[in-house]
Amino acid sequence: MSEIKMVIPSDFNFVPGVRTCVARIAGNFGFDGRETYHIETVTDEICNNAVEYGTRGRNPKIILSGKFKTGEMELIVRNSGGRKFDVEKVFKRNIQLLQEEASKDALEQPVRGRGLIIVQKLVDKLEIKASKLGTTVRIIKKASNANKNR
Repeated sequence: MSEIKMVIPSDFNFVPGVRTCVARIAGNFGFDGRETYHIETVTDEICNNAVEYGTRGRNPKIILSGKFKTGEMELIVRNSGGRKFDVEKVFKRNIQLLQEEASKDALEQPVRGRGLIIVQKLVDKLEIKASKLGTTVRIIKKASNANKNR
């Protein structure tokens, strides 16, 4: 198993580079183009949430760690601050927003707040632990069977 660790400033300007890096590494471990796009999307959402809702104070940082082996990856993103939230309530609200949006005219501006539902659909496992000390998001993503035999 190969591991990476990145400590980045809590700044949106660093997220594009991080998501590209993680997706390219995953591509080297048997994930196809569609799957690396999903990994890029998931990494982007988790890191943007960490910047927007997490880490506050002087010199805020986000810690990202990844473990890679052929056909499987684990990604953990931690921030050190923000506010404690109820994960189940957030998911219920996301589902409610999706349902409301489905009943609107297609030209109406979509509402934000569906990111975790998207992440959940694109990964094999999603865990979120939130406290007043920070939030940790852990995902596991497995490559399709066709790519595991490379």
